Amino acid sequence: MITKLAPFFRSSVFKKQLVAITGLILVGFIIVHLAGNFIIFLGPDAFNHYSATLHAVPELLWIARVILIVAAIVHIYFTIVLTIENRKSGGAGRYAVKTTHGETNFAKKFMILTGLLLFFFLFLHLADFTLGEKTVEQTTLKGVDLGLYGLVWNSFLNPFRVVVYLAAVWCVGMHLSHGIQSMFQSIGFYHNRYTPQIRSASLVLGAVIAAGFSLIPVVIIVRHLMGGPTV
Repeated sequence: MITKLAPFFRSSVFKKQLVAITGLILVGFIIVHLAGNFIIFLGPDAFNHYSATLHAVPELLWIARVILIVAAIVHIYFTIVLTIENRKSGGAGRYAVKTTHGETNFAKKFMILTGLLLFFFLFLHLADFTLGEKTVEQTTLKGVDLGLYGLVWNSFLNPFRVVVYLAAVWCVGMHLSHGIQSMFQSIGFYHNRYTPQIRSASLVLGAVIAAGFSLIPVVIIVRHLMGGPTV
């Protein structure tokens, strides 16, 4: 049985399906993560309570992290493999969505590069907010230790971190947009009417996700210039 299935597991169809499935996992995480991050606008108590709830069962949290890391590794690895195979075959069946006029947009052209940058940013993000040691200086605002809320707030007062974060979240938006289109192609879906609509919807979703994440440091900087949060 395994011998009969071996050719399928080595096929580009199976690899594309793996890319699509892991992509869905990552898209779901991004949407949930953005919703959770928006709780910061409700103030220190609400945001820190949300964080405490997530960490209440550390075993489940680490299982989720491992799943996400594995999904990211599989997603990036097989995307690279498919791209290499497509180039060797002269581009036939290329793992990229054919747009209406065949144009090559930025997201499509730099899909692998943005994916690798996001993979690097994932570990940087975990080091900053999850794995790294938090000092009182990092979490204190106006003389009050505000825990994770204070850590996030102070982090976004650093111009370098803001630039890196904004670059990363807009890469997320572009990668997500093109990834959704590629996912539908991977499962063999194409329709003269609905495929262009899917492309438009994916562009909107990517922009909304990127703008949503970008809103967090922008609001923090504006509120800081207006006197900071109420603590």
